[in-house]
Amino acid sequence: MHDNLEFDYHGALVVVETDRNEIVMIHPNGGTSDAPASLPSNPCAPGEDPDVGAVRLVREMTGLDVEILREHVTFIQPGTPTGTMCAHGYVAHVIGGSQLDVGPEGPVRAYPVDDLPAIMPIRVANQRTLDAYLEQRRRISTSS
Repeated sequence: MHDNLEFDYHGALVVVETDRNEIVMIHPNGGTSDAPASLPSNPCAPGEDPDVGAVRLVREMTGLDVEILREHVTFIQPGTPTGTMCAHGYVAHVIGGSQLDVGPEGPVRAYPVDDLPAIMPIRVANQRTLDAYLEQRRRISTSS
């Protein structure tokens, strides 16, 4: 899909939906009280398919097992700490596991979709991924 575009690595960013119409977020160190959150996201391992990386990183960061429902956005994000990323935004649904209180990057919390905390400003790709997800939800709900 992005064979002709230049990037340094693939990254997975995951909107994790629960059965209670909530989104699972992490609270990494360095967040502020007005922008404390992040989606589960990280670079994929070299050679790892992004959808496989998405499932892995959600499990590692949140303790939850998920099923990928769809890739809802893909874009090139320059200027990340590790170079230019081909960002793959996924929507996933919880199918098992046990949500950690605190994961390797910080506390893990689930929030109602209409009451999500702000994304940390440095996590630009997270914000783009979440915005695309919320816009798609809005379009679906207004067309129903």
